[in-house]
Amino acid sequence: MPVSSLPVTTTVRSQWGKQQGYTLLEMLIVAAIIVLVATLALPSLSTDDADSLDAATSEVVAAVRFAHSEAIRTGVPHGVYATQISQRIRIYSLPVPGTPIYDVYDPLTKQLYDLNYSTGTSDVAISSVYFKFKDFWLPQSYLGFSGGTGIPKYNDSGTIRMLETAYIRLSHNGVQRTISISPMTGRVTVQ
Repeated sequence: MPVSSLPVTTTVRSQWGKQQGYTLLEMLIVAAIIVLVATLALPSLSTDDADSLDAATSEVVAAVRFAHSEAIRTGVPHGVYATQISQRIRIYSLPVPGTPIYDVYDPLTKQLYDLNYSTGTSDVAISSVYFKFKDFWLPQSYLGFSGGTGIPKYNDSGTIRMLETAYIRLSHNGVQRTISISPMTGRVTVQ
């Protein structure tokens, strides 16, 4: 039989009668499997952004909660210094009014409690910091917790100003997490 008269879908048989090559249906099934595996793998790649933002949020929440608990535990005022400009969050103690001392260590890493988001290793940014006290707004972002009680307040030259609103907002690739600190209780929540 001449080659030109063979149907297009006929496969070539070897000298032993076995088929060589793949049919169109077999190739389409393999392509469909590859597409299916690729679509399952893509969501896991995009969750890296959310994971790094969630990890940074957890770090900040842990730092604020630690400052709050240390103020209650030690009876010495402790606080959080957060700034968008230098992209840092630091924990301080305040044994003498008016002079924060950055000597608070993370209990797990045994390093100074200093979260720095300006380094090249983090794509997370502090997008805003807002600490508002009664009749007073701080241009610098200091949030203090009173010794013994942990109530968030600010000592303005002898005038105690209670916290009204406080939040730290982190962002990463257009996604944001807002860490709020409640007045009176110092409770930390994430939105």
